[in-house]
Amino acid sequence: MTRKEYKRILRCDYLRYSSDTSLLGRIKTYKLKPGYEWCHWYRKLCYQNSKPYLKPLAFLTRLHFHKVSVKYGIDIPSHIAPIGEGLLIDHFSCIVVHTDAIIGKNVTIRQGCVIGTNGRGVPVLEDGVDMGSGSAIIGPVTVGAGSIIGAHAVVTHDVPAGATVVGNPARILATNN
Repeated sequence: MTRKEYKRILRCDYLRYSSDTSLLGRIKTYKLKPGYEWCHWYRKLCYQNSKPYLKPLAFLTRLHFHKVSVKYGIDIPSHIAPIGEGLLIDHFSCIVVHTDAIIGKNVTIRQGCVIGTNGRGVPVLEDGVDMGSGSAIIGPVTVGAGSIIGAHAVVTHDVPAGATVVGNPARILATNN
């Protein structure tokens, strides 16, 4: 990852939280939006791990990343497959993501969400997925681009692109083409 890519990804993440690009706006967003603070440290750690000469600093960054993860209850490992740009953690607390899960661009994750495995495979979230609070995606499931997972839905089967799913087990409520 180049420094230019790193800055572009950070900017994409930031713009999901706030449109105020002034220095004061950035500071406010960093201090008042725990999801953005977590994203900031996650992206910084990924950047430092991609550069051999920054590996010694990555140790210190990993310690702070762990502190932020515990503080806000976000259990997304730092060595997860790359998360697409524009990640929005809307409300923090009790978020758990499996190490091998694949998360696309502009994904929204709210409090209490689980993206995990059932022993057979891991979920793939395509671009623009919106997860409601308390929802779970479990097993070798592909959630199509632009899908909406309702609050407390349990997804165990593939979801087509643009679909809205609700319930336990999740069923398709609507499809937007």
